[in-house]
Amino acid sequence: MKYMQNKIYHADVEMAVMHTVRFELFFHKKVLVLGASGLIGSFITDCFLYANESMGAGITVYAVSRDIEQLKRRFEDKGGKRLELAEADITSMNFEETFDYIIHAAGYGHPGAFRENPVEVLLASVVGTWKVLELAKRKDDCRVLYVSSGEAQEQINHLSARASYPMGKRAAETLCVSYAAEYRLDTVIVRPCHTFGAYVTKKDNRATAQFIGAAARGEDIEMYSTGEQVRSFAYVADCVSGILSALACGECGTVYGISTGESCSVREFAERCAEVGKCRVKMHMPNDIEKKETSPIRHQIIDNEALRKLGWRSAFSIWDGISRSIQTIHEMDKE
Repeated sequence: MKYMQNKIYHADVEMAVMHTVRFELFFHKKVLVLGASGLIGSFITDCFLYANESMGAGITVYAVSRDIEQLKRRFEDKGGKRLELAEADITSMNFEETFDYIIHAAGYGHPGAFRENPVEVLLASVVGTWKVLELAKRKDDCRVLYVSSGEAQEQINHLSARASYPMGKRAAETLCVSYAAEYRLDTVIVRPCHTFGAYVTKKDNRATAQFIGAAARGEDIEMYSTGEQVRSFAYVADCVSGILSALACGECGTVYGISTGESCSVREFAERCAEVGKCRVKMHMPNDIEKKETSPIRHQIIDNEALRKLGWRSAFSIWDGISRSIQTIHEMDKE
């Protein structure tokens, strides 16, 4: 899957690097990217590789995933770009190396996992983050960025399996600030809003991924809710430039909301996908399984004020991102 050979995707990576505040701080550093086969982690990895190729950044990137074959397919054109691929589970990983930066974007972010594997979802957040922080302690000036979730800011009934995701994220955030307080470990936390893009893994059953995929194939979009929930949405290029800006310039122990400031309803998002893909939105009643995967949060708006104070600005609207995602998939399918 040679994403960097796609003109739209390549331009989006370039734009993300340009919009990252103080990107030069990563030059000639060693960076560990956990969850590098996911939507956000893979885009972050591509930003570093782009900087190496186009800017002579000299960044050594260690990309980690639970599935090494998926990593190899995703970065099959890595060449000599200072990229090391590794297979590891976040809860049991063991590295001899030390790093200047660790980006913890690993875990289970798709609703199907919340229903099928809530224990693993919770442990990936809590035990996985503990392993990351212990690894970071081995180097005095290592900085850790934890990719949390907007769900961590909401009031959730913790006595449900669905709560394994937001409660795990909350606990992991507390671990980060606790390590900062007790061990003076340099940690920063980001809470991305609902992020979307062209790259989707097979297990990803998030609504935005399904909508974009169906529209790209010219198939009708199947909705199993009224779609009235309102969300902050961000194109992955904006999400990643915000995350990297927080990593470069954010204050230790601080939480940064990652959003463009735009929001819309889930149904509006689906309808825009259908408009671009020239298909229809079909409404259905959710079955019992789909009800279990549905977030109970009606409105989830992510405040980006702290991020903007760092000097960060977005580059894409929600509608731009939808169009670019669908067009990228179209062009890659042709290739």
